[in-house]
Amino acid sequence: MDRRKFIRRTCALCALGIAGPALLLESCQKIDMSPQGPTVNFTVDLTKSSYSALKASGGSIALNGVVIVNTAGSFIAVAQSCTHNGCSVSYNKAGNDFVCPCHGGIYDTSGNVTSGPPPAPLKSYTVTRSGNVLTIAG
Repeated sequence: MDRRKFIRRTCALCALGIAGPALLLESCQKIDMSPQGPTVNFTVDLTKSSYSALKASGGSIALNGVVIVNTAGSFIAVAQSCTHNGCSVSYNKAGNDFVCPCHGGIYDTSGNVTSGPPPAPLKSYTVTRSGNVLTIAG
């Protein structure tokens, strides 16, 4: 082997030795595990017929990218968009959880992932009640 070939091969091997581990480290980036959902601040008037589902325990509505649920007189709200592929989650009264129909993702009532492929929890919102008006914020 002549000197020129030796230098070329040595440089190529050095480049692979530097680039290889860098590519592996790039593929190990952290996935954002923080709750995901829109920032909202809106009100719901429970006396309006369009929100009548919220009058009964287990009733739910989707509004402004948020699912609001009546849980035996108190209310919870989580982001409507699944953190896996963005499909709309819905409240499952029987399981007391949120289910994504696309790939079977399941979230508890706090928005935490309990099953399936979602990489992060749903954002949970503060719900305050004043008379017949709910304020959803977060």
